[in-house]
Amino acid sequence: MRIRTLVLFLIVCITPCSGQVLPGSAPAAGYEERIRGYIDTMRIFDTHEHLFEPTLLKEADFFDFTILLQQNSFDDLVSAGMPLSYFDRLYSGSLTPSAKWKLIEPYWKKSFNTTANRVLLLAIKDLYGINSLNSSTVETLTQRMKKSYEGDWFNTIIRDSCRIDHIIQSGDSLQSGKGTVKYAYRFGPWLTVRTKYSIDSLAIMQVDPIYTLEDFVKSLNLSFEKALKNGMVAVKINFAYNRSLKIENVSVEAARKVFRTLVNGNEDLKMSYMDAKPLQDYMVHQLLKMAQKAKMPVAFHTGIQAGTGNTIENSNPALLSPIFFQYPDINFVLFHGSYPFGGELSCLVKTYKNAFIDMNWTYTISPGFTVRYLNEWLETVPASKIMAFGGDQRCVEITYGNLVLAREIISGVLTAKVRDGYLTESEAITVAKMILHDNGKQFYNIR
Repeated sequence: MRIRTLVLFLIVCITPCSGQVLPGSAPAAGYEERIRGYIDTMRIFDTHEHLFEPTLLKEADFFDFTILLQQNSFDDLVSAGMPLSYFDRLYSGSLTPSAKWKLIEPYWKKSFNTTANRVLLLAIKDLYGINSLNSSTVETLTQRMKKSYEGDWFNTIIRDSCRIDHIIQSGDSLQSGKGTVKYAYRFGPWLTVRTKYSIDSLAIMQVDPIYTLEDFVKSLNLSFEKALKNGMVAVKINFAYNRSLKIENVSVEAARKVFRTLVNGNEDLKMSYMDAKPLQDYMVHQLLKMAQKAKMPVAFHTGIQAGTGNTIENSNPALLSPIFFQYPDINFVLFHGSYPFGGELSCLVKTYKNAFIDMNWTYTISPGFTVRYLNEWLETVPASKIMAFGGDQRCVEITYGNLVLAREIISGVLTAKVRDGYLTESEAITVAKMILHDNGKQFYNIR
């Protein structure tokens, strides 16, 4: 109820209040309940997760309530002043849940207000019957979690509670949820290369020497082909954590010069990102050509990054404009609503037919941003180019909490659009089905 009240307040504040923005007949009475009822019960396509494998999680000696903090709540605790070094103490088997809470509590009291923490509270209330997180509840919460994970908790939450039909999992394998989970693969070692050690490690891993630039490209291709055989449905590029999204056209000679410097250097050689960038950019283009040939969509992490110490300017989606133009046959999706670059995202997706919006994670980042820009995106870009849900979480409980909030926001925005005469009730229902299910299924070619 607290989440619903907050969302309705945001929608009222952000949505224009000047009456109908377009002429049209008044909607039939009860449209709000019908739209909300449809969205609350519909099946969902989840476009992005990093979910832990539950069969391994329940066997870990550090499995307790702190798992639910990863990663968003943990980052907010660090933002509130908690030492980053606490990570090792929290995620080990040496402390009891109560002892861990004593470490967390001072910083929880400073950050309880963030959406990530409100979503966590919503999840534990609905799923475990725990109304607050404090010294008197963390032991009980931990025991209820352990009992739940003795059964098929993953599918109970994903398929039954969330009504999710498909999940696009980033990289990590999930034995649970077979038939539900598909994969987006990352190729970071080739795209962020700047050490001799990383090249040597790839050669050892693939049992194939890498002496030349051509060998390096071949090793990327081997990994790409392996990913295809393993069921890859998308390429994910997330190097904005390390460098700029600006990808330049690089001559083979410039790339070869950097490669030779690395392979001929000492074992501890580590180039700066700027010095290594020509080789990195060259390898990005090689990967995009592989994706183009395989008719594989490509996802870019844009906007805010998890963790600390990141450079937000690196992740401005506007830096990708030349890539959209250069590879018209590849469909590109931009993750996280590009927060805080929502306006730039509107322009890009409106301008380039092969650019798409993915709103995963935006609900936990900021409901206010999500309400504002979902309104804008529904006014500026084709509804077929918006994918409205991905939890981007490590635990199914927090994915559940995110989805509850997402349904509230989408229901509120679409209801407001009908109230203002911008959409009819039937159109709002159609949009909901598109952005929460059909668009993701079509984009990722799921049959």
